[in-house]
Amino acid sequence: MKYILDTGMGTELQERGINVPDWKQSIWSADALIHDPQSVREIHLANIEAGSNVIITNNYYVTPNILKRENLESDFTSLVQRSIDLANDAKSGHDGVIIAGSFPPIETSFRPDLTPENNQITDFYNDLLEIMKGQVDIIICETMSSIREGKIACEIALKEFDEVWLSWTTRGVDGSKLISGEPLEDAIMVGNEIGAKCQLLNCTATDLVTDHLETMKKANAFGAYANSHALKDSDEIEDLGEGVDADINHYHNCVKLSPEEYAKEAKIWFDEGAYVIGGCCQTGPEHIRAFVEIIS
Repeated sequence: MKYILDTGMGTELQERGINVPDWKQSIWSADALIHDPQSVREIHLANIEAGSNVIITNNYYVTPNILKRENLESDFTSLVQRSIDLANDAKSGHDGVIIAGSFPPIETSFRPDLTPENNQITDFYNDLLEIMKGQVDIIICETMSSIREGKIACEIALKEFDEVWLSWTTRGVDGSKLISGEPLEDAIMVGNEIGAKCQLLNCTATDLVTDHLETMKKANAFGAYANSHALKDSDEIEDLGEGVDADINHYHNCVKLSPEEYAKEAKIWFDEGAYVIGGCCQTGPEHIRAFVEIIS
């Protein structure tokens, strides 16, 4: 394993008592860039001190489509820049730490049905690329729910960056398909074809990562940063169906894990040759610390 990624920004802000508005209706973790940027920097720093050597810029919900909810779309460039500055400030003095610029979904997470036409997606990622080139070390295309959006994001990032990570999400109770319904294996093949350095799973249950490691290992390199949750026992699973929000279905069928339990599951990915491991929602610096301890 080469890299230890950081942990979920939005849920860690909440854990620290910072106001984080609803992610389905507002600007979620991007609100802290405006009202509490120091807390964003402190969380970056806490992850570095816990053992992370990659931190992701906090622009996950800084997209024109999301910012429109608060009439902030004109602040797109300045907020992305602030997320880069905060990450670089936290990195200062810590040799060996790199910055991953976030290429997030253009629309609400886990809603590929809302993804606009290709020309609008392309413009968004090109704009993001123009801001980030020369200021971050790598790009991570995060929480991609459809092959279409993931492919466009990754191809645009590769125009300026040699190392681009492409992270898919299979949030739900199966794990073999993206939220779009497309097979994970098909997504991995596309990622390989376009030249993604590493492909990951994120924002899904830990055991859904473990259950599909053989598929992930078909990538050029693989990694994961899951939620600190695992699925309930099989006889307790109640799949609410395709018509139910993937987020609701996820939490309805999951139980929360301690940092030590998360680290134990992540150790399996480590042993199977993961290139990078970190954490997503409900993980914090204590999860990184527990993981570092278990692999040391």
